[in-house]
Amino acid sequence: MLTQLLELVASHPHGLGVRELSRRLHIQPGAIEGMLELLVRKGRLVKLCASATVCADCPVHSDCNLLAGHNTRYVVAPRSPSPT
Repeated sequence: MLTQLLELVASHPHGLGVRELSRRLHIQPGAIEGMLELLVRKGRLVKLCASATVCADCPVHSDCNLLAGHNTRYVVAPRSPSPT
């Protein structure tokens, strides 16, 4: 199920919120929230808050469009370049 959730989020570059993920995956919002928080802790997703200011510590703040949605949404975390 985590793989499906990651694939769905990856297919939406502006991110998806809990309600949309719940609707598309037919899973209760509480279960989705738990999976999202796990994926955020593991560094696979980034949580974008719907605040009026941009957090300087956010790894995707330069790509964030706060007007794209008014709810908290999740996007795939940017990958670090592999060491060569």
